[in-house]
Amino acid sequence: MKQILFKPKEEIDLNDRLVNLYGSKLVGLYTDFEPLFGRKEGVKPALPLLLWLNDCEAYEKADIKVMIFGRETNNWNDGNRKYLPNGTYNFNLQTNDDIISEIMGNGEICGICDTYDNYCKPDSEERKTQFSKRMLDLIEKLRQAMPDKSIEFVWNNIHKVGNGTAGNGRCCGQPTAEIQNIVRSRFNIVPDEIEILKPDIVIFLTGSSADSAIMRTFNINSDNFVSANTNSDVFLHRIDIPGVKYAARTIHPSRKSNETLNLNFDELIDDIKERFK
Repeated sequence: MKQILFKPKEEIDLNDRLVNLYGSKLVGLYTDFEPLFGRKEGVKPALPLLLWLNDCEAYEKADIKVMIFGRETNNWNDGNRKYLPNGTYNFNLQTNDDIISEIMGNGEICGICDTYDNYCKPDSEERKTQFSKRMLDLIEKLRQAMPDKSIEFVWNNIHKVGNGTAGNGRCCGQPTAEIQNIVRSRFNIVPDEIEILKPDIVIFLTGSSADSAIMRTFNINSDNFVSANTNSDVFLHRIDIPGVKYAARTIHPSRKSNETLNLNFDELIDDIKERFK
């Protein structure tokens, strides 16, 4: 792949700032990922999760901005990119415009941010996944609990690149060590995304299995996790993350009963209300 010196686009809104962040890192990430697709064996990376705000103005004006983290996307690709390796990466980037088109699309190809935007649209079929539905339920509960506040949110993952289905077909669970090491070296962008979007609240719907990734990402340790449980059936820890007003980690919502979810979500919301009253 040609080594391109990325020239940032004009920044009019928050999405432009995100595009420039991703554009500055993409070629390095692709350079390290391309050899993985050149071999028959081994798990291949899915597309990176690149954020895109549906309404920048509404997000910026919101009284409370929330970023909700899941763990990872598995087999995250797009049907409109089937001609690319595993429906994912365009390793033929030659110009600055190619980089921006890879991120935003250009009318002929679906950009990576289009994939995220399509997933997050209110009428998207993808939103019927268990995680998405329960994430939205949490936001709705939070809005009902704080009716005097306008609340906007953005979804993220602590692992920015998940497993794809190529190679031995493993597409679920934590990304391979190989993928994680490349992302850590080339695409450790979550702190930058938080600096750009400035969420007031960061919620990790990850359970404890992603704690090591959270600590590596934010350069913190286990001392930054403080139990906030008032009920032995609840799993809730506040996390001290520099520059974030409130951060907490609770259960991963998949394969949990509604009773368990409501118990944990209600405890989380009560803790948030106490912080923002």
